[in-house]
Amino acid sequence: MNAPQLWIAFLRMVVGAWFLKAVWTKLSLAFAWGGLPYIGVSERFINFFPKRVAEFAAGNPVDWYRHFLEQIVLPNAHVFAQLQAYGEAIVGFTLVVGLCVGMSSLLGLFLAINYGLATQWMSFGQQGFHLLLITSMIIFFGSRAGRAWSLANLLLRTAPRAHRRWLAAMVASLALMIFGAIAKSASAAELRVFVTNEKSNNVTVIRASDQHVIATIPVGERPRGVTVSHDQTKVYVANSNSNSISVIDAKSLKLVATFSAGIDPEGITIDRNGRLYAVNENDSSLTVIDVATGQILRSLKVGVEPETAVLSPDGRWVAVSNETSNEIHFIDTATMTSKGKVPVPANPRGMRFSPDSRQLYVASEQAHTLSLLDVERRELIRSVPTGGERPVDIAICSSIGRLFVSHGRSEDVRVFETATLKPLAAIPVGPRAWWLALTPDGRFLYVTVGRANEVVMIDTRSNSVAARIPAGSLPWGVALVEIE
Repeated sequence: MNAPQLWIAFLRMVVGAWFLKAVWTKLSLAFAWGGLPYIGVSERFINFFPKRVAEFAAGNPVDWYRHFLEQIVLPNAHVFAQLQAYGEAIVGFTLVVGLCVGMSSLLGLFLAINYGLATQWMSFGQQGFHLLLITSMIIFFGSRAGRAWSLANLLLRTAPRAHRRWLAAMVASLALMIFGAIAKSASAAELRVFVTNEKSNNVTVIRASDQHVIATIPVGERPRGVTVSHDQTKVYVANSNSNSISVIDAKSLKLVATFSAGIDPEGITIDRNGRLYAVNENDSSLTVIDVATGQILRSLKVGVEPETAVLSPDGRWVAVSNETSNEIHFIDTATMTSKGKVPVPANPRGMRFSPDSRQLYVASEQAHTLSLLDVERRELIRSVPTGGERPVDIAICSSIGRLFVSHGRSEDVRVFETATLKPLAAIPVGPRAWWLALTPDGRFLYVTVGRANEVVMIDTRSNSVAARIPAGSLPWGVALVEIE
């Protein structure tokens, strides 16, 4: 074996290791009927996938590819998420062990081209990386890079000829099963639940794995809205009566900063550029803050008594609900300016964008309705009664096609079919069921139950209460953080 082939084999293994690293948290070990193990795609990745694709499509200058992402990939996000995860696993494993390198390099080439088309417009670094990845796949295919340093070839050469086919199948199956088990254990980041308590002026932190309260963190007066930085390192809490934002280190659980946020900040969200948007309920405005410096960048007039703000998955929009003027304002994050408003039924509160950012669901508390808005056209599509009293917040679990709405007066969380808004179930949770947070895998839903001073965990598969966790006095907002 000559030196060039060995160096190409070394590059092949390095690239294969990169693919395995990329797929590390996308797969998990599952069990079929009868207890047989198989590798499944994690619900966490399936739920994350459409948000990421929407971001890739939002400003993509390649028209035909943007249309492909918006019209084909996003409507079938569940299928494409599985195809990507399994494709990366196959390419990574076969390149590392030197098995079927010709076919796997073609599959890797196809994936790399798609990665490049999706992200090349974002940065020069993305362009260069994917160009190198595409070039590597072409070299592997043209040079027959599976001949050197190939574990598969070594095993097959030492086995009797009659047993080689069975041995090849067994080696591949066993290795994939082991990889699945390792991927499952490696992806087990700690999930923490942060709950604001507006009467006890603190934040309750719950470890999701065992529902144990691990900390109570004092903040400002009347903490309400809560949001998390995109790198999952910081938790931001709006203190309504202190006119401030408290910043908590998500890992150490220490209060690390406090900055001003206008008069009476309530609902908050944060964009990918590190700009925090806080609605000022008693000032009919929206304050935009640079979290790196704590400086107020802009104050925008919105409707009367704004309630909360939510960011679209593609990062383009911040929607603001206004309880008294009964309208939704849309803020363009690129320019930090308002791009229009939509009248909705009385007392809009909680909202959620669809995974593709094209639609917005709105809960109207006094009208007892759930509304669907077209984001691009900025218009109301339809409103339906929820069947409960005083709907407050919304959570969308795209992997099962379900939408959850909390109801303060009827003391329940109601389940709807996302596509049709057809009611499916009502889950009793307790008095003043308020704000919602869904786990990354879509498996559990947390709801603050204010008058019971607790947080309820709902099993989204069985539509039943799985746990009740004590919080502080009058819990209000809730947010989840994954600690690596």
